[in-house]
Parts: sequence; C-alpha cells; structure tokens
Amino acid sequence: MSKFTESERAAMAEELAINGFNSLLRLIVLHDKNIPDVTRAKYKVGTYCCASGSAIKSWSKHGLRGVYVERALEFAACYRLSIKAHQLQPTEAIVEQWLEYDYNLVKSGRAKASTFNGWDIAARGVIGKPSIKTANFECSMSVGEM
Repeated sequence: MSKFTESERAAMAEELAINGFNSLLRLIVLHDKNIPDVTRAKYKVGTYCCASGSAIKSWSKHGLRGVYVERALEFAACYRLSIKAHQLQPTEAIVEQWLEYDYNLVKSGRAKASTFNGWDIAARGVIGKPSIKTANFECSMSVGEM
C-alpha cells in the first residue's frame, strides 16, 4: 500500500509524462535539421500519430496517453532516439520512486530543490511548499506596495 494519495500519484504521473514528452520534442529538434523548434516537432509528432489539434495541444499539459505513446515511440525510432515507453507513460513504480524522492527533499528541509507542486496538503499536514502562484502573487504585492 502506498503512503501517497491518489491525487499525488496522478499529479506526479502527469508531471513525469509531460517531462518525457518535452524530452522527446527536444531530441527530435536535435536530430532533425528540418525541424527548427519544439513547436514544429510537436506538430510533426501529432501528424505522424494522426492526432487532432486538440489532442496535440493537450500533450503539453498532460503528456501523451494511450495509443499515442506507441505511435510516438515509432516516430522516435525513425530517428533512432533513445526514449522508452516508461518515459512517456511512467509506471506506478516510477511514480512512487519520484514521490518518495521529492517527499524526502521536502521533509529534510530542502523544499527549494523540489519541483513537484502536487502534494496533497491535507494528507501531508505541514509539509507543503508554497505554490508558484502564491509566491508570484506575494512578490507582486510587495513590489506594488513599495
């Protein structure tokens, strides 16, 4: 049984999937001189996967899902890119390992090294680190007050 909540596991899985997708796009740009940026790489992958425009846009927010993972891996194989399915669609074990790693960072007082903002504050008690929205809001308020 996991010591992390379902919402934490889902948030981490999504974050890892997004990171994997972004890594794929950067690798494509590095290996294809005809694709100058990640935006064009994203639409090239989308075209190869026969995805709709809305599906392609959702990949930047949620990562690849379902059949698109296999199709994207086929596309990557055309370039002989070293990317695997678990990078685009992380397994439960990988999600648990990353949650454990990040939790230990926050618990040991190194919250600034943590990049994960999906902690379930109610389940974790005092663990939370300030979200990016809160930090930016506080900074803008102090600048505006001066």
